[in-house]
Amino acid sequence: MNTKTHISSLFFIAVMAISCCSKKAIVDDETDTKTTTTVKETTFDATGYTEGRIVHSQSEGDCEWVIQLKDGSFIEAIQMDEKFLKDGTDIWIKYTPQRRMQRCDKASPVGITEMVLKE
Repeated sequence: MNTKTHISSLFFIAVMAISCCSKKAIVDDETDTKTTTTVKETTFDATGYTEGRIVHSQSEGDCEWVIQLKDGSFIEAIQMDEKFLKDGTDIWIKYTPQRRMQRCDKASPVGITEMVLKE
């Protein structure tokens, strides 16, 4: 009976170790899919994305880089990849509003979930 308990315990530990390793690989795959890419509009599914344009400003009280949405409102991205920092760049964006103080006069703070160059 004691030997069966030890074998069962070792089997359980092995299964748990394998399970943990496979979960880590899934998380790594998810982070790889969130990388920024350039896609042509004909093959891009814009479901869930908002259309926008990168705007550079040097005005007093404005953030240096903001995103102007299609409806004319402005958002301030907490973090933005440097390859997007070009005035007039058209993008597709998924974002979540952030509950923090605004640093800019005209833009609301957001966290970027995904950002794709629009061609």
